[in-house]
Amino acid sequence: MKIKALFGALLCAMILVGCCACRQSQKNAKPLKSTEWHLVQLGGQDVELAINTFNITLAEDGSLSGVGACNRLLGQYTTADNYAITFSPVGTTMMVCPENEALESQFVALLGEITHYDIDGDKLMLLNQGTIKAILQALPVAEK
Repeated sequence: MKIKALFGALLCAMILVGCCACRQSQKNAKPLKSTEWHLVQLGGQDVELAINTFNITLAEDGSLSGVGACNRLLGQYTTADNYAITFSPVGTTMMVCPENEALESQFVALLGEITHYDIDGDKLMLLNQGTIKAILQALPVAEK
């Protein structure tokens, strides 16, 4: 009987500690809007990209701006309750990118499939029906 009580107390302590960690992460979460987000994972694969590429900013007015491999990205987005987000078709300039052109096309197409987002600290997760499709990291203001 003492083992069950000890196990129950341990379980409660783990839950409380876990919740505190979640709250801390949410407490320090970057805002969705007006933050410059840099792509770090696409389709479950980590990507290492130059800091001045694959960045997007979601403005307060519902506009999206950014840069892919070498092209400018422009579009619109809307948010709703429960972290829902939709992107209009994202337009790009038409320069030929010597590196990562296919990745740029994949990223732009993926934005049109996103249904929700979540923010954990400085990470923005873009999801489609509960599956993480891309992870972006907030850039420090000094690196903009």
